[in-house]
Amino acid sequence: MSLLDIPGDEAAWRSFYEYKQSLALPKKFSQELQLFIDEKRYLPIAAAIRAGRAFPLPRKAAISKSGADRKRMVYTYPKDENTVLKLLTYRLLRKYDGIFAEGLFSFRPGRNAKGAVKYILRGGSAREQGGIHGQGDIHGQGGIHAMHCYKVDIQDYFNSIPAEQFLPMLESCLADDPELYGFLAGLLSEDRVLYHGETVVEKKGIMAGTPLSAFYANLYLSPLDRHFEEAGVLYARYSDDIIVFAETGNEIRAHADFIRDYIGKAGLSVNSSKEYFYAPGEGIVFLGFLMDGDRTDVAPVTIRKLKAKMRRKRDALARWAKRRHLDGTKAAKAFVKVFNRKLFDCPDDDNELSWSRWFFPIINTTESLAVIDRYAEDCIRYLVSGRHTKARFNVRYGDIKALGFRSLVNEYYKGGSERQE
Repeated sequence: MSLLDIPGDEAAWRSFYEYKQSLALPKKFSQELQLFIDEKRYLPIAAAIRAGRAFPLPRKAAISKSGADRKRMVYTYPKDENTVLKLLTYRLLRKYDGIFAEGLFSFRPGRNAKGAVKYILRGGSAREQGGIHGQGDIHGQGGIHAMHCYKVDIQDYFNSIPAEQFLPMLESCLADDPELYGFLAGLLSEDRVLYHGETVVEKKGIMAGTPLSAFYANLYLSPLDRHFEEAGVLYARYSDDIIVFAETGNEIRAHADFIRDYIGKAGLSVNSSKEYFYAPGEGIVFLGFLMDGDRTDVAPVTIRKLKAKMRRKRDALARWAKRRHLDGTKAAKAFVKVFNRKLFDCPDDDNELSWSRWFFPIINTTESLAVIDRYAEDCIRYLVSGRHTKARFNVRYGDIKALGFRSLVNEYYKGGSERQE
């Protein structure tokens, strides 16, 4: 049976719905998925795929990246077709999970950023079987902080993967399901996209934003992951973020050279602004986290980006209130609503986590959370008072709470039991 038969199977859709429900996703998404299944809107799409009819063209859009002038290109299919591709991706990631190395943590069942950080801090699971290179418990010798480290990010990974190099790899992976390969190859080989209402021709890689790109992103660099696993090297990857460790400076430079060379031969390029070497004893940043001795916290760069977002939203709301001659409290309420949603609520994209659900399960200190809280409070005080002077402190904490403000520190401690092993 080909996985292409799955989109027409009602039982598969019910199982998929139960899985999505277990993730505590937005109520709106759950309702829309339930309606999609109840109305059997998947049937005509499943039939069209099985009949080999042309799939709709993807639509390209530019979205702003936080803290950057350049925009990121993402792709989407029509909503119903996109939902069908989500189910197909869900089944793909599970059926073929066994081909991936242990150090890969993105888009895999039972694996996430929390697992990646713990894997690194424990020196990899090999620790329990003699350790990296048979050295036993890495923590007993100073842990990862006694090692050299190299971290790198790939420039525009998803949209830069060359289809001509990726397709043979995909065909080999799906050798047991040639019908599925034929369908996926057709999507990847289609060079037309819709952009601003027009059809354009372009190279689009594996199309960031589309469901299937998660499986593709895992697969394309899987030989690199396997290389370090087989060599017994402490290494982890989360999509386009890579980190590797070594005992000596010469070893880490050799690892870095190997990774750069592999990435170049794969038709990709290193993001030089996100390439770092860490010496023993230095705090290590990975996936937005700072691992520094016994402390795991939100990374300074992550704090700066969030504060920049708050500052931009504060200033925009202040201008909005001034133009409309509104009381500053209205602008402050809007600010609180925006960041409560960003920090605590599930995002609209069902593949993403809220800010707190990403960071809270891993960090073991509230030091950075307190910094963010204070900055948010100061933004609110400015919006209410219209002043940057000491007069803004006439807006008391109780006034801020009355606007609906939720403290990151308080919310962290409320969810303490969820962070336990």
